[in-house]
Amino acid sequence: MDEKKIDELIRKALQEEQVLPEGLSRRLEEQIDAWAATEEKKARPQVRRRTLYWLSGAAASILLCVGLFQYTPDRHDRLTDTYTNPQEAAVAAEQALLLLSQNLNKGICQVDGAGQEIEKVNNILNKHLND
Repeated sequence: MDEKKIDELIRKALQEEQVLPEGLSRRLEEQIDAWAATEEKKARPQVRRRTLYWLSGAAASILLCVGLFQYTPDRHDRLTDTYTNPQEAAVAAEQALLLLSQNLNKGICQVDGAGQEIEKVNNILNKHLND
């Protein structure tokens, strides 16, 4: 209710020749003020929340626009041929594959060695467990 209406109702009640309990008017005013304060507290977070949503939406839109305008694919970044002569390219590819093969073989040899060590340990464990 509006404060003016509340005050008017209280005045009407006081003008009539009725006997009101002592302190009723004061308690009513305090209760009404408390209700009004809680309504104001409820309204403030809603306004803040709406403002926060609006600002975060605007910031997200701005960041999206900046991101889209910053991303410009360069045509110069595409891969180009490094060799004009096909024979040179074949030799370079062969050397790269040979290097890859050598490193792969080293790794396979190490795995085989580790497998043999694991097999020895398993044999020893099985021997002691079966005794």
